[in-house]
Formats: sequence, structure tokens, C-alpha cells
Amino acid sequence: MADKRCENGHFIDESWDLCPYCPAAQPESDIAIVRPTRTPEAPQPVRRPTAVPPPSTAARAESPSHIAVAPPMERTIAAQKVDSSSAPKRYVVGWLVGLSGTARGESFPVRIGRNILGRDRRSDVVINDDQASSHHADLVFRPEERRFILMDHNSTNGTYVNDAEIEPRRDLAGNDIIRIGSHRFLFMPLCKEDFFWDEEGVLR
Repeated sequence: MADKRCENGHFIDESWDLCPYCPAAQPESDIAIVRPTRTPEAPQPVRRPTAVPPPSTAARAESPSHIAVAPPMERTIAAQKVDSSSAPKRYVVGWLVGLSGTARGESFPVRIGRNILGRDRRSDVVINDDQASSHHADLVFRPEERRFILMDHNSTNGTYVNDAEIEPRRDLAGNDIIRIGSHRFLFMPLCKEDFFWDEEGVLR
């Protein structure tokens, strides 16, 4: 009968160093270490950007960037009024009647002073002809002399009266035929030596 006891009072055989009834001792390194756990934080709400409302009309009015700036004052310059009654009136003193081309059957008034004949649309007598220069010729009436003078204005193709080229001018008489390019015009005078406009605009 075994009379050897372990530290805990169990009877064991004398040849045993360890008691089979006692639980095996655990090394200190195997002892589980319990640490306090951190309480999980509640999720923070996601903040979304909010739209900033536009400033009110009153706020814009108070803002320096929206202050209405008066336009700069313009200087008023007194312009001299032109008296149209003092300008000489250009009475009709004759006509050119188209005999050919696009001007056939059309009449063009000839007035006191200079009358420009040419292809330019600003001419007094517009000649729609490729052979005509922009400023082809001048037909001038001189009231103090009662003369009609046709003058070529350095045109490329020349100016003709009764099929004769003028160099550079020629006095016109009634029923003369003027040719510029392929266009022909019959000259019909109104004012003559005994029939003209006086200074008051009365035809005598």
C-alpha cells in the first residue's frame, strides 16, 4: 500500500515524481491576459454641403460691386444751323433721254451746275455700261453764260457727241446725241438765251 502523498494529499507510488491526480501546472506565459476592450464609437453622420442661397435684391443693392454708376456726362456742342434757303437751288435746265441700252426710253434731269455722268451709283446720271468709267464725264450748265458744256473726265473709252470724240470738252446744242460706251442719249435743253431761271426762281 502506497504511503507516499503528494503536496495535495493524494497517495501515490513512491517511484512517482508527479501525482497523476493533481492537474498539471500551467506556465505563466500561457495565462491569458484580459485587457479592457474599447467601446466602439457610434458612426458620425456625413455632412453634405448645403447650397448657399443667392443674395437678395436688397443685399445686392447694398453690395459695392452692384452699385449703379452713372454714365459720364457728354459735352454738348452747339452746332451751327445750316440755312437751306441760302444754298443755291439746282433747278432743272434740261434733260438727257436714253436712246439705247438699259437707259432706253428713260429721262434724266440736267440741273444747274455740274452733273456727273458715269457708272458709279452716286452719279447724277448713272450709266450701267462696262465701257463707261465710274466718273466718265461732266455736263455743266453755266447760268451766267447760258451754256451747256460736256467735259470728258479722263475716261478710258472717251466721250462722243454726234459720233465725234470731244477733246476734252464741247458746247452742247439741242438734239445733240451723246455716246458713252454703248449708250446714246439725246440732249434736250430747257434753258436757252431767251428762256432761263432768274435769281428768284422764276422761269422767264
